[in-house]
Amino acid sequence: MKTLRYMLIVIVLVLLVYPLYSGAADEQPLTSDTEQLVPPPEPAEEQPEVLTSGPVHEAFAEPVDLQVQAGLVTTKPPPANIVENAPPQRPAGKQFVLVPGYWAWDADRNDYIWVSACWRAAPPNMYWVPGYWVGVDEGWEWVAGFWAQSGTQEIEYLPVPPAFEDVQPSGQPPSEDHIWVPSCQYWYRDSYITRPGYWLASQPGWVWVPSHYVWTPRGYVFSPGYWDYSLERRGVLFAPVYFPRSVYVRNGFSFSPSIVINIGMLKVNLFICPRYSHYYFGDYYDDSYVSVGIFPRYKSERVHSWYDPIYVYDRWNNRQTEPRWEEHELYEYNLRRSDKDLRPPKTYREMETRRARMPEDQRKNIHIARPLTEAAASRATMRFEQINTRTQRKITTQATEVNKFRDERNRWESAPIAKKEAQPTKGYKGPATQPSEHKEPVSQPEEHKGPVTQPSEHKEPVSQPEEHKGPVTQPSEHKEPVSRPEEHKGPVTQPADHTPAPREVRATKPEKVKIPKSPVVGKSVDSGKSEVGPPSKPVEEHQQVDDTKNKNKGRDKNKGK
Repeated sequence: MKTLRYMLIVIVLVLLVYPLYSGAADEQPLTSDTEQLVPPPEPAEEQPEVLTSGPVHEAFAEPVDLQVQAGLVTTKPPPANIVENAPPQRPAGKQFVLVPGYWAWDADRNDYIWVSACWRAAPPNMYWVPGYWVGVDEGWEWVAGFWAQSGTQEIEYLPVPPAFEDVQPSGQPPSEDHIWVPSCQYWYRDSYITRPGYWLASQPGWVWVPSHYVWTPRGYVFSPGYWDYSLERRGVLFAPVYFPRSVYVRNGFSFSPSIVINIGMLKVNLFICPRYSHYYFGDYYDDSYVSVGIFPRYKSERVHSWYDPIYVYDRWNNRQTEPRWEEHELYEYNLRRSDKDLRPPKTYREMETRRARMPEDQRKNIHIARPLTEAAASRATMRFEQINTRTQRKITTQATEVNKFRDERNRWESAPIAKKEAQPTKGYKGPATQPSEHKEPVSQPEEHKGPVTQPSEHKEPVSQPEEHKGPVTQPSEHKEPVSRPEEHKGPVTQPADHTPAPREVRATKPEKVKIPKSPVVGKSVDSGKSEVGPPSKPVEEHQQVDDTKNKNKGRDKNKGK
């Protein structure tokens, strides 16, 4: 009984005293930072990830697809465009224009990554037509961007061109300063005629991009050959970024690129994805990447379905200082392929971590990217200038015009053709939902941990590039026999030994479409100023075509007789 009474007294005391202490605790102010509750850091998975591996902005550099192959098709719609603000520094010179970024497919993550904007010195007298994603039966297909000649505000869409011919050089070059330009088909009098290949004298600081065709849903667009700046003179390439969906869907979210890619290190680890019309840089050395169509760039000299103007220029440009440049490139590639520790880091965070652990003299070997402020301060390869807030806003507004131009292109190329005989090709779904108008929530997939996911391909019968089995006559760059390094012997998925069939289009005859003015136009160089303009266009681009036309005219006259 006494025990029960004692317990009741204790309970009553507790009930009376507890509110006093709890109230005092609630009113107790936090007087020091150490006493404040700090929320845990945001998970790394919910933060943007700057990448040191991925696609090169298509306006900065593109391989030339000679055999127009099946395009890259994904099963997920691209998100809405990210608002990009102009960086606070820009390369000095009026020729540089900010070309905004876009979403690109990443097979590793099985998701989209953002290809950041780039400062680009547009090729003189050329204007930029940006690429876009278009809806097809299988999902979303990429339609590549291209440079078109200034002076006309129209694009001509043509029927399917014939299979590519005349791949290899005819005989030896006239000198070590000549490069081989492959043949091309020209549309003339309701049919295609062949412009034969020819030898072209290389020019320091200028890269020749040969004539080729660009596939669109409406028809093939002929892109005539032109001189472009060497890669080091083209401007500033920013690192791609992976944005979790929780980041880019925030209200008012914007992004300003700030990590610059080292062009020298980029070329050391450069790859090509022909069917995506993109260069890739970074660690793509595993065999699994070959199976999804990402090849080392030296393959362009052995698999003749694409042409790599950067590789051809670098081989010529290094002929004096490094006569065995090709052999050295292959040797370095095989080293990184067999030893993963020699490969470049995939992310900026990984690069910084690895550099911190390395001796000072070895850090430059993986220094593939650096902050814009550091690049601007160094002035090693390019001069930069600071721009004020007002100018930044103006440049940002101008860059958004490129996105509008991209959407316009999607509309005029996806619009049905009025002619009854021009029926849509298989896979075409009519006018596609614009990426910028996509409002449906897109679920964010988990980061892919396993082998590379093969993106779906267009279901038209298209085979892989043909790998040349015989000897290829290359420009004479070596005076003595040089043994080639042994290639990797491991299992590699090689392209099939077939010539790829051209992709179908809706055009059955030429159709010209007037287009709006592009926001990105290359300025013509004033010969009276210090800048040196591009070399003149090769006469072979006109003369050989005219010769072929004259032959065709003579043949037509003989038929009439």
